[in-house]
Amino acid sequence: MKKIAIIAITLLYALVAVAQREEVGQAVTFHDTTWYDRGFDFYIGAGMFWGGKKTALYYNGSAYNECGLDYLFDNEYRRKEIQEAVVKLYPHVSMNDQIGFKESDLNMNPTYNLAVSINLGVRYKIRDNWGISLSYNFARLKTVNKVLLDVKGQVPSNTYRLPEMTLLGVEDRSMIDLSMSYLFSGVHRIVKPFIEVGAQFNYVRVKKFDAVLLDEHNSPQLTMTLLDPYGGENYVPGVNMQTYDVIYGGPGYGGSFAAGLKIVINPYVSLDPTFYGCMSQLHLYPYGEKMMTFNYGVMLRLVVNDFFFRNR
Repeated sequence: MKKIAIIAITLLYALVAVAQREEVGQAVTFHDTTWYDRGFDFYIGAGMFWGGKKTALYYNGSAYNECGLDYLFDNEYRRKEIQEAVVKLYPHVSMNDQIGFKESDLNMNPTYNLAVSINLGVRYKIRDNWGISLSYNFARLKTVNKVLLDVKGQVPSNTYRLPEMTLLGVEDRSMIDLSMSYLFSGVHRIVKPFIEVGAQFNYVRVKKFDAVLLDEHNSPQLTMTLLDPYGGENYVPGVNMQTYDVIYGGPGYGGSFAAGLKIVINPYVSLDPTFYGCMSQLHLYPYGEKMMTFNYGVMLRLVVNDFFFRNR
């Protein structure tokens, strides 16, 4: 991740240097000023997004997190359900054994899976290549962690394979960026570098956080949520308990930047390959700590300027 950021910054500096050299060395005049006159750009894009590893710790099952495995193992009924499923999958475990987990066995270096992102935005070009843009990015992130269950009984645990539980976390992440942008229009008639720097408002919603027992064919045999739908009440089977739509996650903030190339297709449309990065504080607090985390992505934007609409 750091290598990608360093490469992107190096390329950006090179592009700026080329732009400054050409603008200073000679006067560059184009008859088509569409892409740097005043007016609006509208764009839609898609790409890949990488979430920072720090907040992925929220999904490692620790008892110190807001949602952890203790939610299941501290409840006698849930623990019994887990034990019954484990006994079916692992014949060497019996109902007389004690099943739990150790903090030391949890994954302390989890990551998000590569996610697809979508991007919508509008940019108002105020003057001489400068613009103000408002954009919306959305990505659904997933993380998968494994934890070995601790079995205490008459059978030595080092003789047999320990039961394994899979932790599956899914979150929706929305990011709104208000940015200043600059287009180096004098670099080339067709290919024009640009940069954006701005402030970010984000919102995270945890959609799913499940503990799953899989059989030897990786088919789920037991799935339990670690998100409490009972508002703190202790789960009791057979009782009509009230459920709540509890929201895990919430609003956050940060800063963002983007750098890319505007490839002009015609006077109305361009394709913009873009590198996007943000330093964000998300409303996820692994081990109770607020932290800033770096996230980044690459995308391809399809940009249409308002001359397209005015000429129709």
